[in-house]
Formats: sequence, C-alpha cells, structure tokens
Amino acid sequence: MYKSFFRRLADKEDGKFYYGEGNIAYHDGSRSPNVTFKVKFDYKDNHFIIINRTGTAYVAEITCILSKTIQPIEFEINNISHLKNLFLRKRNRLYIKSKNLNIKHFIEKNENYELLNRIADKDKFSPLVKCELEKKWDITAIYHLEFDNWTEPIEPMIALFKDIIDEFEKRIAHLGPKSYGEMN
Repeated sequence: MYKSFFRRLADKEDGKFYYGEGNIAYHDGSRSPNVTFKVKFDYKDNHFIIINRTGTAYVAEITCILSKTIQPIEFEINNISHLKNLFLRKRNRLYIKSKNLNIKHFIEKNENYELLNRIADKDKFSPLVKCELEKKWDITAIYHLEFDNWTEPIEPMIALFKDIIDEFEKRIAHLGPKSYGEMN
C-alpha cells in the first residue's frame, strides 16, 4: 500500500522512487525492521527530497533545496499541542513565525496550509517547517509518523512548498505590507 503511494507520487512529479527494507541488529541479538520510502524530483530548478522512515524511527522529512535564482524569506511553521490548545482555544493548531508579515499572510491564506491545519486538528500531525539559510536556502518539514494516515499530509505539504516557491519567484514579498497588498 505505502510502496504504491510513493511510486505514484514519484510518477506524478516525474521523479524517482527509492525503497529500502532491512533490519537493524542490536548488541543483544534482537532485530528491528527498518523501511525507507524516498522520492526525489525537481520543480522549477528546486530539488525536492521526500523521506519517510518506519521501523525504529517513524519520521518524515520533506526537503526542498531552493534555486539560487529566487529570494527566499525566513519563516517557521510549528504547532500548538492539543493540551495547550485547550487552554488557549486557538482556531488553528499550526502557527507561523516570520519577521516578514507578507510571507506570513501569504501562508495563512494558502489552501494547502489550511488543509494541513485540518489534518493537525484531527490527528497527531505536528510538523516543524523551516525556511532558512544553512549552507544553501531550503525549506524543510520534519514530523513523526505516529498517526493513522501518515501519507495524508505529504501532497499538501509539497503543494504548499511549490506555492511558496512561486511566491518567492515574484520577488514582491520584500515590499511593504501596503504595496504587497495592492499587488496581490
């Protein structure tokens, strides 16, 4: 089931699918299964790598190494825990941090962000998404896979990243909020 999902995803994105299966041996002689699903593809000179590991670590990582031709803006998307949300009574489980109000507004109004918010509301989906400069600019999402439909957030996350890339390409998010609002 999962293998076919990732294979279809690779086909849809005109990318490559990789699958790895094995066991991790421990010093006491016990073994633990380790399965890795990996998809690589490009979108407008931006390189995507999707890795989902099950077995000893149920972790997903979606990374997009950004092209040098766009002007990224730092931001972070994090989540509010279910318990904390009981006290805060926030409408959304996810929140955005950025010094740039335009990119924050853009993400908040994005339909894929809204979809990810709904997934976080109903499941234990708790991503940490960062756009930052390490050696290169990239956008990375990391989250655990310990919820029922752990493939559900993959496509909306990819679509969100693509929408953000398209917004970065416009080179208008650095404008003042009033000018930005007039252009959108």
